[in-house]
Amino acid sequence: MKQVAMKVNQSNLVKSLKFSFTNKTTVLGELMQNARRAGATSVNFEFAPETKILRVTDNGCGIDSIETLLTVAESGWDADVVAQEHPFGIGFLSALFACHHMTVVSKSGRISVNTDDVLSFKPVNITPVPEWDNITSITMVGVDLELGRIEHELKRLVSAFPIPVLFNGTELDRPHAIDSGLEFVNTKVGLVSLAGFDKPTLNNYAYVMYLQGLPIYKSCIYASYGSAGYHVIHLDSSKFFGRLPDRNELVDKDDVVNLVKAALKGEIEKRLLDMKSSMSSEAFVAYYDMISDWSLLPILNDVPVIPVQALTEYSSYPNCSEESFGKFETRPVKPVHQDEVMTGQIQLATFDEYIQDEGSALSMYVFRNGFYVYPAGSKNLDEGHWLHNHLRDLNKEPVRIELINKTHEAYFDGQWISLDAVFCQSYRIWVSDDSVEIGDDSMFDGSKAIVPEKDTSGSVVTQASSFRDEYDFQQSAYDQDEYDFSQFVIANISSDPTHALKQLLPSFGACPSVFGKSFVITLDENGRVASVTSA
Repeated sequence: MKQVAMKVNQSNLVKSLKFSFTNKTTVLGELMQNARRAGATSVNFEFAPETKILRVTDNGCGIDSIETLLTVAESGWDADVVAQEHPFGIGFLSALFACHHMTVVSKSGRISVNTDDVLSFKPVNITPVPEWDNITSITMVGVDLELGRIEHELKRLVSAFPIPVLFNGTELDRPHAIDSGLEFVNTKVGLVSLAGFDKPTLNNYAYVMYLQGLPIYKSCIYASYGSAGYHVIHLDSSKFFGRLPDRNELVDKDDVVNLVKAALKGEIEKRLLDMKSSMSSEAFVAYYDMISDWSLLPILNDVPVIPVQALTEYSSYPNCSEESFGKFETRPVKPVHQDEVMTGQIQLATFDEYIQDEGSALSMYVFRNGFYVYPAGSKNLDEGHWLHNHLRDLNKEPVRIELINKTHEAYFDGQWISLDAVFCQSYRIWVSDDSVEIGDDSMFDGSKAIVPEKDTSGSVVTQASSFRDEYDFQQSAYDQDEYDFSQFVIANISSDPTHALKQLLPSFGACPSVFGKSFVITLDENGRVASVTSA
């Protein structure tokens, strides 16, 4: 029986590892990590773009063994570092791949080598450093990076790094570092700092994770405009791991993200409950967006104030397409208090109505009564919220329209829409046993326009049609039909037939042959032109 065992082609393996690092700037983070693990209090990068020389220095404990430094998959760190951080022992390869010549000076000696020789496993001469100055320096010649890219990447890498990092003499900002002044709490996933509690803001769901001081995950590329910034998580490096070779991505990323989101939600809930017990209800509900973002709506169930974000009110004449004609539903100016609802000062309603197809009866009823609307099917508040006990569902109530002193009907034939119009003194919308009488706003009932005598506008066309085809809003058709309907109404309610006819006639500006002439027009019993003669 023949036996075989796995072997490693060292030369090919090392050559292949060159292509495993995420990008050319990986070396920057690796050298930062080495300095930190060595106990340095700072690390300094100096780059000369004209010579392409990058020099990195730190004041850590120094390199114990150059031989170990050049041994792939052997980290050389002590047992505590290995247990906490699981170093791979291949990070220094990124420095060898990043330049063509390197000089290293530390307590275990000095080497000055062509990196191709090292990567080809050629012997390296180590020169003793008898009077080491406690500064480890790595000088890399032929670094194929631009000044701007190095600076940009260092600024990104240093955001939460535990020790100061300098670039060409300037210390870089570390806004997310543990010693930055942020308030951190210890959780199951690591240290967490929450953002957005100093004042209510939108978009409180952005967060960033760091592993061993370096960025490893962002929930989104940028925190949105108006957001509270990022929640900051320093992952526990004994529990979570980065992928080989450069820890650029988390192992089991989706699982880690779910754990982190759960930890964030738990800490945010604790903070909100503390705030709920210490501030006014009106001030607390101002944090509704954060509460909703993190699915914590039950917190609001016993708060005697409804957030403005949960309700709408009809601030202007309802239309069938806010995209075409502008918004008529707006948020309340201020939160609604429970006692206002209990005493009937404010009425809450919910309903669903597709005005263009079903008519505007409920919308007009709500508009004229000043109801506050909780959108039908909304998840704006938890099902256990007290609002639901005082919410009138208008879709479950009978609706009818009563015409008061109807005069006549007429047919409007517009450029885009054509429909019957019913003229009356006013009309009453009944919902169950309650009603509202309207004498100054027309409405569309799903098939025809109901026009009271005090409304001579053409606004009702915005309820009858969106004036949209499959491509776009037809502005010119809308403008023409709104104007024509207005003239149609004026003509129909006028007590003077001459005035009515004048309103109904079009402009003859395109026909100069009739300018200054007089005509006699005869109409038949259906209102059609029977004859036209010169006067």
